[in-house]
Amino acid sequence: MKPLLSLRVLDLTYGNPYIGSMFADYGAEVLKVEPLDGDKMRHHGAAAGETDGPYYAYYGRNKKSMTLDLSRPEGQEVVKRLLPRYDMVICNVSEEKMGEIGLDFAAVHTINPKMVYGILTAFGEEGPWKDVPDYDLLVMARSGLLEKTGMPERPTKFGFPLSYFYSSWLLASGMLAAYINACETGEGRKVSTSSWHCMVSLDDTSLSCLLGLNVLPKRIGNGFPTTNPTDTFKCKNGWFSLSIGSDDQWLSFAETVGNKVWAEDPRYAHDPVRSMENYFGDLDQQLRDYFATITIEEADQICRKAMVPGGPCNTVRELVENNEQVEARQMLLRVGDTLQLGMPAKFMRDDEHDNEITPASALGADTAAALADIGMSEAEIAALKTQKVI
Repeated sequence: MKPLLSLRVLDLTYGNPYIGSMFADYGAEVLKVEPLDGDKMRHHGAAAGETDGPYYAYYGRNKKSMTLDLSRPEGQEVVKRLLPRYDMVICNVSEEKMGEIGLDFAAVHTINPKMVYGILTAFGEEGPWKDVPDYDLLVMARSGLLEKTGMPERPTKFGFPLSYFYSSWLLASGMLAAYINACETGEGRKVSTSSWHCMVSLDDTSLSCLLGLNVLPKRIGNGFPTTNPTDTFKCKNGWFSLSIGSDDQWLSFAETVGNKVWAEDPRYAHDPVRSMENYFGDLDQQLRDYFATITIEEADQICRKAMVPGGPCNTVRELVENNEQVEARQMLLRVGDTLQLGMPAKFMRDDEHDNEITPASALGADTAAALADIGMSEAEIAALKTQKVI
């Protein structure tokens, strides 16, 4: 049984629906409130003539959809009538902007004192950056992440919107903590985070280096500032990753490949000399020369025998097609006519309902039911439709 079946979440986000997706995947009833022409994510990646693209098929799954014009007083009033029936409300604009439509925390708390009020913004609700336009690249740049990511000659962003995903997890965990407290005290609270907060908090290595050594790591590609070899290496038939985390692992690797120099030479055998003095430009080139003589499969067997972290740099296609680990952990699921990512957290269970997923609702498919749920008559609903509030 999914663990959040008793939770009800009102999703007022626009353009970043992943926050609500996590609650929905784990069993909560999530009502996604969309403008009359739909959340912009519905159209992202859609082919010509299609209403919804593949992004929304994933982000909208397990959610209900309600259309509502929140710029109109009538639409705002509908939300206020919905609030007593929900445990949480989530949005991705500042409380200041929510206050402009009468839905700041104080107003919501008056209507439903137990409600948890979650806000995700780009840089936080205070400070000189609070209104700076954002995209994931800008968040990563302003967090210092790009200082450490990429090759020495050029900063490089991460391969997907890292800050949006992880900040959504951060907000969800904070909201669940607040919900537990609300269940005990009867008092909800506001939980606010930002994509920038998340990126700053993730980097423990650089902060530790700055505070402990007064030295900041430089961009070193796939290497690691204090422990090496950690890198990708070109084999005969593709790329292989290796990440040695201790002297014991390094010595086991050296013994398995039969290289006594790596195991015995004081320049290579032990950290910190190996990693911080002799890896870059010397040992790394020796490793590149070695991996160039073997295949990915041979490298994988060597690392398994040595019991060190190493493996092929899989392509997404290789993960999707006939990957036994993906299948074993159910990380790809068939939802309607599409193949989608599975849920990352797995729960011990005595049934198989955790992987049951409802396809994304059509735009506004649940509007009438949501309005009827708060006692609106068919005539009232028809009037809102005529006025183009829903």
